[in-house]
Amino acid sequence: MKGVLLALGLGASAALAAPAAAPAYGILLLAHGGDPGWNMEIARVRARADAEVPTELALGMADPATLQQGLDRLAARGVTRVVAVPLFVHTRSEVIDQTRYALGLSDHPSEIMRAAAERMAADPTMPERMAADPKMAAQMAHMNMFSLDRVKTKLKIALAPALDDAPLVSRILLERARALSRDPKSETVVLVAHGPVDDAAVGAWRESLSRHADFVRREGGFKSATFAILRDDAAPAVRAAAVADLRARVAAGSKDGRALVVPVLIARGGIETKLPRDLAGLDFAFDAQTLMPHDGFARWILDDAARAAAAP
Repeated sequence: MKGVLLALGLGASAALAAPAAAPAYGILLLAHGGDPGWNMEIARVRARADAEVPTELALGMADPATLQQGLDRLAARGVTRVVAVPLFVHTRSEVIDQTRYALGLSDHPSEIMRAAAERMAADPTMPERMAADPKMAAQMAHMNMFSLDRVKTKLKIALAPALDDAPLVSRILLERARALSRDPKSETVVLVAHGPVDDAAVGAWRESLSRHADFVRREGGFKSATFAILRDDAAPAVRAAAVADLRARVAAGSKDGRALVVPVLIARGGIETKLPRDLAGLDFAFDAQTLMPHDGFARWILDDAARAAAAP
């Protein structure tokens, strides 16, 4: 009997000492960097996702350095498969195209992003604008606008879709509109997104924003809901035309009622700071609230990664 008990004890010890199984996959969370408050909020979301699946963060816009650091941290945690989850408004983006290249998932860098980076670098007002706007300077510090560098890793990587027409986004936009509302039946909600540089990507953005607008109108009982794409990083003439379209939509919404302007942005520090100037002279309600912070993002990240991991 003593021998049996000893053998059982040794078996239990061996079981306790057995190494834990490697995680099925890890998540590399991709997010635009910003000021310390924004970075802290992203870190909190990462921690919530990390409680269920190993999750590391790569701040920046297709920055090979932060992508490499995040992948290295996941590899050190025993991960062999990685799902990169872009916490960006839309998949059809020059930033996502460049991310594919940086992660080794595409053979070609984004020429749209290359051209945009060259245009911004040649802008003589950029240093003055960053000096006058600390939030913009903080964002620019995390922007790797264009690089031919790529990550070096043995990890198997998949890239999940961005937010696109996710129901979470529709629900948050409805919450933001209701916070501004007084009498929905007389109000028009105008969703405003940053938008892509690439003309060919605009159609996909329109489809997603149309679904969000339909949901907000229907579920909120609003008179109407529409959207505008600001094309903020596009050439000046393109942006000017986008601003004219936005102004027309806001003016129409306020003609026989009230216009509620709701930005479709992940975080502050972007076009929401420019909208009051772009809409100067018009009557509208606006509080610059963005999609984050919101408790639903950690769950969306986990679900988005799970779908991509299960895809063939």
